[in-house]
Amino acid sequence: MTSAVVWLVIAHEMGEFMDQELREATEIFHHALVNQPDHTYGNQSAKNHFAYEEHLVWQVVDATTGEVRSRSHKAPAQALQRAPQDRVTWTADRQWRAYTSDFRNASTHFLVVAQSKKERDEVRGEVVLYTLMAALSMSLLSALLMNWRISQELRPLGTLSRDVQRYDPLRPETTPRSEPRQELMPIEQSISELGQRLAQRIISERAFTAHAAHALRTPVAGIDVQLAMAIKEAPDNVRPRLVSARDATKRLGRVMQALLMMFRSGIEPQRQTIDLNQLIKALAFHDLAISVRPDTVVAADPDLLAAALLNLLDNAHRFHASQVAITASTQGNDFILTVQDDGDGCTPEHRASLQDSLQHQAYGEGSAMGGLGLVLADLVARAHGGRAMLPECAAGFCIELRWPATQAGP
Repeated sequence: MTSAVVWLVIAHEMGEFMDQELREATEIFHHALVNQPDHTYGNQSAKNHFAYEEHLVWQVVDATTGEVRSRSHKAPAQALQRAPQDRVTWTADRQWRAYTSDFRNASTHFLVVAQSKKERDEVRGEVVLYTLMAALSMSLLSALLMNWRISQELRPLGTLSRDVQRYDPLRPETTPRSEPRQELMPIEQSISELGQRLAQRIISERAFTAHAAHALRTPVAGIDVQLAMAIKEAPDNVRPRLVSARDATKRLGRVMQALLMMFRSGIEPQRQTIDLNQLIKALAFHDLAISVRPDTVVAADPDLLAAALLNLLDNAHRFHASQVAITASTQGNDFILTVQDDGDGCTPEHRASLQDSLQHQAYGEGSAMGGLGLVLADLVARAHGGRAMLPECAAGFCIELRWPATQAGP
């Protein structure tokens, strides 16, 4: 649309400009010819010249006969106009734009100065082309300058975005501090205040959970002792129920122990070199046969790792596993801790649903997560900068905890 408007405007202005050029050229030729002694040149043209581009041609035409009495060497032999005209007009074949002027001292002759349609179209096209090229160049330069200017204006916003991604409400030194921009100050203030509220809420929840886990640990241990004594004294028909109640109590105790370990460390990994055999011996319970292959050490937070393993072992027991194999390996710069049992396992569809929930951290209601074990395992892996994976296995259930060997947790 813009190009069409430019074309029309320039075509109109160039047409007027070339018509004015015709008038001025006619005045020049008229002044030169009017001073000649007579106009009896015969039907002749100027001498041939070397090839050149002639933008204007002229003719001296006999008004009575319509014959060309004299002309420029590239002018047509036939008269372009048969009679004088008082304005710039097109010739009959519309191939020439001509202007005429008569001679006062020779009224039978008149001067015709013309420009070909081809030349006018060429001039108009070149002017429009060069104008559009110049406009396009300026537009491109303006776009580049505007893009640079916009990037400069958005740079503080990008810096603020990266700072927000690294922001940890529990670490005040990570509070976003972007360049001083008046329009960003309310956003920075809102983020800072939100972070303070979140940090306070996390601290309060951690304190409450740790206190609750510690407070519940002793009563649960007492209940276990009382149930053990009751089992010995109970008749045979009641004993199975008491055994089930004691198993549930033991599981509750292990959950309390895992929570106590986790919230004692506050989800902030304190990496140490851990001998997995020693760690597993401290966690052994029930009649599960637990094997660690091979004898190796890992760099992780012992409390967090113990909490995760406690819940994974408890899951294996609940789903009727009798053997659990724990394998530690490395792949590139990652530790991989694999826990596989020979229990009931799950269908491929359910496993895929669990993996999707772990990937998106969908731990709430409506997700595939039905217990605490996988959630705690994934949280511990993420605290170390990694994640939990559920690889396919022929039998039972398998989970991998993978985290960087040297990278600090978030």
